[in-house]
Amino acid sequence: MPGHYTAGIEILLFIGLALKVSGFIVRDELILRGLVASGMVFDILYYGLRPDPITQSMFTNAVMAGINLVLIVLIVFERTTLSLSSEARRLYAQFPSLTPGHFRFIYAHVDWRETTEPTTILTAGHKVTELYCVMEGTYTIEKCGADFAARGPAFVGEIALLTERPSSATVSLPAGTRYAAIPFAPLRKRMKRSRAFYNSMVAVFSEDLAAKVANSVPMATVDAVAAHRQHVPPSGPASPPQMAEARA
Repeated sequence: MPGHYTAGIEILLFIGLALKVSGFIVRDELILRGLVASGMVFDILYYGLRPDPITQSMFTNAVMAGINLVLIVLIVFERTTLSLSSEARRLYAQFPSLTPGHFRFIYAHVDWRETTEPTTILTAGHKVTELYCVMEGTYTIEKCGADFAARGPAFVGEIALLTERPSSATVSLPAGTRYAAIPFAPLRKRMKRSRAFYNSMVAVFSEDLAAKVANSVPMATVDAVAAHRQHVPPSGPASPPQMAEARA
């Protein structure tokens, strides 16, 4: 009879409730939305299989379930690298702390370049507006009058990005070097809006700095460089002959 439930159909409503409650007690957004969407499907079945189907409730639950399914697809898309090109995957390897979604935001602003002659990308004392990622090969860093070599893949300009100060060194790339350039403006905006993105970027740069220290050729000290340029031995404790001469 209309108005009476089919025996046992109420179980669908309780299954849907259990799934939605389970979804709201987990922290992972993908699992949460999956459980909630599943619960809504059981709600739709309940309202549709009644002797007197409630189409309004079926429609509202279908809309909400559809929204959750779309968001599930977006979350999966953000968490995987399936749609990235081989070149994008290679660059993503330099951002190990970032989620694929965060990296896609960065990659949307990437400008790929390749030098045809020796090129200076940073000049000491000058403002820096882009983050660079040198993909391969050896490049030169000049600081305090001394040159030393560093090897890619490595970031250039990351300190200026974080501190908003002029470059403290001059960086030059040889001909044939391929590198990615990323403007500071969108990166800084995203870093200010998202603490997770900021922390991930800092972690990336920390690993890069450690690799530079391990792989680069040591640079002479500032005093030694200045003394070498003036052809004067660097200042320091007097040698034994000098001390003896002073006492005499």
